[in-house]
Amino acid sequence: MIEAVTYRLGPHSSSDDPSRYRSKEEVESWAARDPIERLRRYLEVKGIWTKAWDDALRKELEDLVSETIRRIEKAPPPPLESLFQDVYAEMPAHLREQLEAFMESGERRRPEISDKFPL
Repeated sequence: MIEAVTYRLGPHSSSDDPSRYRSKEEVESWAARDPIERLRRYLEVKGIWTKAWDDALRKELEDLVSETIRRIEKAPPPPLESLFQDVYAEMPAHLREQLEAFMESGERRRPEISDKFPL
């Protein structure tokens, strides 16, 4: 087992401003120890990493992500009841009750539900 303890350099989300609670010096200090950048430098010294290989790999992965997004965007939205499923190995009683109430309400059969609850 490998436990990788590191520092989140970026914000939690696009609405987060980490400069409110972290100094520039703190972020710069951790950026200098960024494990991904350290591994890249190590691989470069060993002759394993090259800029051309990195560029090709990034393009390949960006193309894969873009194609996956295009494919998924064409798929129908998941059923609303899936909001309750696949979250816990065993669904807690309070969520099971909410799911049952939702299923009995008839809300999932209404076509305008997607406007009320966009997924």
